[in-house]
Parts: sequence; C-alpha cells; structure tokens
Amino acid sequence: MREEKKTANAVKILHRRYINDLPERKAAIQEERVNAQVAQLIYDLRKGAGLSQKQLADMIGTTQSVISRLEDSDYEGHSLSMLEKITKALNRRVRIDAISDNSTDIHLRLAFQTLIKLLRKKSGFDVEQFARKIGVEKDEIIELEQNISHRPTPRVLYRLSQIFKIPQEKLNFLAGAIKEIPQNLQIHASQFAAQSDSFDKLTDDQKRLVDEFVKFLRQESR
Repeated sequence: MREEKKTANAVKILHRRYINDLPERKAAIQEERVNAQVAQLIYDLRKGAGLSQKQLADMIGTTQSVISRLEDSDYEGHSLSMLEKITKALNRRVRIDAISDNSTDIHLRLAFQTLIKLLRKKSGFDVEQFARKIGVEKDEIIELEQNISHRPTPRVLYRLSQIFKIPQEKLNFLAGAIKEIPQNLQIHASQFAAQSDSFDKLTDDQKRLVDEFVKFLRQESR
C-alpha cells in the first residue's frame, strides 16, 4: 500500500512540475497530441491504401512535400478541409466526436488505444491481418487504434483477451466498459499513456514499455 501511494504521488508531482494546472500548458500539450494523432492517421490511411506520398499528393492535387509535412507529428498546419480531401480520395470520411474531458477516462482510453496498436505491431500483424485474426472488418481495427471515443464490443474485447492473454476485465476497464476503475490500474495506465508517443515503427523502448504494462495487466487483482 505504501509503495502504491508513492507511485501515485510521483504521478502528481510530475503533473505539477510540467503542467501545474496552467490552461496554456494543458492546451499546448493537447494540441501537440492532436497534431500527432492527425499525422499518424494520414500516414496509416496512406500506407493502408498502398500509396506513396507522391501518389496520394497527385490524387488530391497537391505536392509530395505537403503530404510529408502533414505526416510530421510536429506539423501545426493541419486543417479539417485537407483531412477531408485525403479521406474522400481514399473512400473514407471524417467523423468528429466529443469525449469526456475527465483526465482519468482519457488516460485509460489512450492506454487502451496505444496498447492494442503496439501489441499488433509486436505480433507482426498489419491491419488487415489483425482484422482477420479477430474476425472483424479492417475499419474496426482502425477505429480501435485511432478513435479515442470508439467503444469496442464485448466480442472484440473477448477476442483481444484471447489473442494477447490479457484478462478481459482489465481490457474492459481500459476501454471504458466498466466505470469503477481500481486505483492501481489508473496509475499504471496513466504512466503507460504518458510514456507512449506517436510512432512509425516499434522500437526497443516501446517493446519494453508494452511488455511491462502487459505483465502488470496479467497479474492477479489484489
């Protein structure tokens, strides 16, 4: 119990040190996260369609350098109109969702979203292969990994639990299917989400990160 309290305090200390409840800092961090998510979305859509940056650029009437900038997580010039052009060219559509601003809920969803994507990549599945493994359409996997407000069905959570050997109850907590979240899980999920960045390939540090989080999730609840 004492160790858990120390961990919780450490999370609060880091939050105060870097955020300190200042609205401008919170806004800046949220903007950076959104930019990274949009960049990753464009990259994943393009790669999923089997297109080069130049091919996608030609489809929407722009240049390869523009697509390159849009896929840069540090780029701040993303626009809804450009995203709509890209999704339309790839036979997709943009959907905008408003989610709860509860920080615990957001951290849990981010942890779930990142965990599934890292585990898929670590297992060597592309999106289509993973969809077949679970028994769903490709769009469901994209929603799982990119849409923080998406609620997976109990069947999908059951299949994820089987494939990755993680107790379904723990996945239910992370996915928002159960509201009463154990404090220890909140702490570990928040730490996992905070350390996880947008990525194009699985690094050794990311493998270690996901291994440690999965090990925690597989532990018996205390």
